[in-house]
Amino acid sequence: MKDLLKIANLEIDFETRLGTVKAVRGVSLTVNAGDSVAVVGASGSGKTVLGRSMLGLVDEPGVVRGSIDFDGIEVVGASEAELTRVRGLGIGMVFQDALDGLNPVFSIGSQLSETLSVRLNMSRQEARTEALRLIAQVGIQNPEERFNNFPHQFSGGMRQRICIAMAIGLKPKILIADEPTTALDVTVQAGILRLIKKLQGETGMGLVFVTHDLAVARLISRRIVVMYAGKIVEEGLTEDIFQRPQHPYTRALLAAHPGRARSWRDLEPIPEAFVTDSSESGGAEAAHIPVSIPT
Repeated sequence: MKDLLKIANLEIDFETRLGTVKAVRGVSLTVNAGDSVAVVGASGSGKTVLGRSMLGLVDEPGVVRGSIDFDGIEVVGASEAELTRVRGLGIGMVFQDALDGLNPVFSIGSQLSETLSVRLNMSRQEARTEALRLIAQVGIQNPEERFNNFPHQFSGGMRQRICIAMAIGLKPKILIADEPTTALDVTVQAGILRLIKKLQGETGMGLVFVTHDLAVARLISRRIVVMYAGKIVEEGLTEDIFQRPQHPYTRALLAAHPGRARSWRDLEPIPEAFVTDSSESGGAEAAHIPVSIPT
């Protein structure tokens, strides 16, 4: 498989009144065509910032260093023209809150059609026909009727399907999904996951799925990357991570997951600790986990 996305020694810092926040620290990662990678971590681990950085979406006061190479284009320091080539056409993104990706004052059909017309140079009729096809492809019934509906007229799960349609409509080589099922109930969540897997199989696109939920990661990915305190602490094939976790933090995550416990009494909470940045052996994560091993 071809390496589409190569991240090397990525560092992302944010300057605040309280000092420098090191959101991403020395991350290296490769995503191949057709591959599926889940980036797993708790809130504040750096996983969302990592995902946004792949599209050059880290705004000031964020400072990005290192390399993000997408299909020969260096994203770090790229011009707006280069980023336009990457965003949508090269890498698509589905955000956690579907309303962030939809304009409330335009119908979903007009938004889909406009995206296709502007980015793929389609005529108005071609864009409308393709938009209707996409609406049907993501499992929304009666596309002709729903074409003129507004975002508020759809459920959360249906809005997320529309955002997926907008992303895949541009035929990206990689899709980044940033916790797209977090706010949805379990039944709707399962439907969205099945849809993403189905579309990936049909299109052959690479997938980067950002989540805090290990069960979701297991369903959606071939590989798992575990992040803690801005660093990748473990990476491997999904079943290897579940069956033979190597890093203490990964083991703690698995022990704390409800799906692995027979009752709530079997759950093992991850110890709380005040975590600060450290350049010393073990890094920031050593303050949180019981044992630090080389990563």
